[in-house]
This record gives sequence, C-alpha cells and structure tokens, in this order.
Amino acid sequence: MKRWLSLLLLGGLAWAQGYVVQPGDTLERIARLFQVSVSELILLNGLIQDPLPAGLQLNIPTSAWDPMNLEVLPLPEPTEEPPAWVFLPLPKAPLEVRTPAPRLVQQGLASWYGARFHGRRTASGERFNKYHLTAAHRTLPFNAQVRVTNLQNGKSVVVRINDRGPHIRGRIIDLSYAAARLIGMHQSGVVLVRVEWLK
Repeated sequence: MKRWLSLLLLGGLAWAQGYVVQPGDTLERIARLFQVSVSELILLNGLIQDPLPAGLQLNIPTSAWDPMNLEVLPLPEPTEEPPAWVFLPLPKAPLEVRTPAPRLVQQGLASWYGARFHGRRTASGERFNKYHLTAAHRTLPFNAQVRVTNLQNGKSVVVRINDRGPHIRGRIIDLSYAAARLIGMHQSGVVLVRVEWLK
C-alpha cells in the first residue's frame, strides 16, 4: 500500500499516463507493480538495458490492475490477554522515607563549653574545637550521633559525642559552642533539652 502511494506521488498517475523510474527500480519490479510482463514493457518502450536510469518516463501497457480496488485487510482483533512473552511493568510503590527510631531518649538540662577548652584534648583523644558540632556525654559511646532539641524554642541540632561530661550534677549533656549557638542556648548557659541517640 505504501509502495504504490509513494509511486503515485513521484510518478503521477502511473496507470493512466506512464511511470517515472525511481532510483533502484528494475523492469521486473515495475512489471510486478503494474501486473504486466517484462516483455510488454520492453516492447512498448523500446528498452535495451536494466537497471533503468532514474527519471526515465515509461509507458505502461494496459492491464486489469486498478489501484483504487485494492483489497483492504481488516486489522486483527485485540486479544483479551496479552501474549505470554509480554512483560508488564509492576506498579511503583510510593517511596517511604523512614527515620530510624532513636535508641535512647533523655530529657534534662544541657550546658555548653567553648573558648576555655578550645584546643585541649577530649576524652576520646581528639582536640576540642568549639566550632565543631560535638558534645560531651557520660555514657554514650564516642562518635555516637545524637539529636539535641531545645524544649524552650523547638530548635534542634545533631552532634557527635567525642568527650565525657558534664561534670556538674543535674546536667545530662555538654554541647560545643557552635552546637549551643544553633539551638539558641549560647547566651542562657543552661536549658532544658531532649537528647535522642540516633546511631
């Protein structure tokens, strides 16, 4: 169907006027297209070579072929179930972001330390830096990550345990100056906090 449509566009009304040879055309192909014999094409047009030069105008012998009466085959009916070899995509489940549950939760007073201890060795062996987000705790392991929330304003910060303390009774954690500043307790000194051990 596509073949004769393209030929009609390129060669005009081929079955009535003639046919313009397209690149790659052969006598046999043109004869099959118009349902005539190769010898009829040769005799009618005085041809002596094949393949034919593109652009050559051919006269086509009359035949019973009529492109307007081509049989149109119906499309196959869709089946209810896909064939066994078709792989259908699985539905995507919504992604769930789960925050790990804290392993320990404490509530109590927090204090902070800064310039006086800056550069000194901590209990873990590293040097204290008041600008790092670290803290001192009595029992949590070194490098434990904890979230400290100021219960007065709701601000929180995640710090790493690298020291032991506080050494004052009634306090549960000592924050570095940077951590205390992020939760707004660097001016008050001591505030009520919640401590959550994350990992």
